[in-house]
Amino acid sequence: MSHKIVSTILVVVLLISLTLILGSMRKVPAKPAKQGCSNASLQGSYGLHATGTTATGDLVAAVGVFSFDGNGHLTATLFVRLPSATLELHPSGTYTVSSDCTVSDTWGGSGHESVIVDGGRGYVILNTTDGVISGEARKQFSEDNQ
Repeated sequence: MSHKIVSTILVVVLLISLTLILGSMRKVPAKPAKQGCSNASLQGSYGLHATGTTATGDLVAAVGVFSFDGNGHLTATLFVRLPSATLELHPSGTYTVSSDCTVSDTWGGSGHESVIVDGGRGYVILNTTDGVISGEARKQFSEDNQ
């Protein structure tokens, strides 16, 4: 047999074997999101880092501390860097945590959607008003972990 025929036969045998192996693997259904989060799931202080673009297309970066009271109220100290300025802001606002651990909040005149991650030790956030800005936040102190 020529080398080309032998190579072709080996490839076919490998593909058939791989198909049989993958076909016999047990399929595990995806787990639904954890149910049972509430406003109390966000409590304590979180360090935030976010980047993106403003509605006018300017780059923006921000770091800050967000404090959640566990009852739907938040306060923050936020340092924002724009091409033309660095700002220190102190917004306050409200938040609502759904049972699937998604969060809707409003502060500083804009809305945001978040997802609580790592058992409440962090969250990822996306603004829903003007521009495209996203970020992550982590618990500042271990004693805040509840």
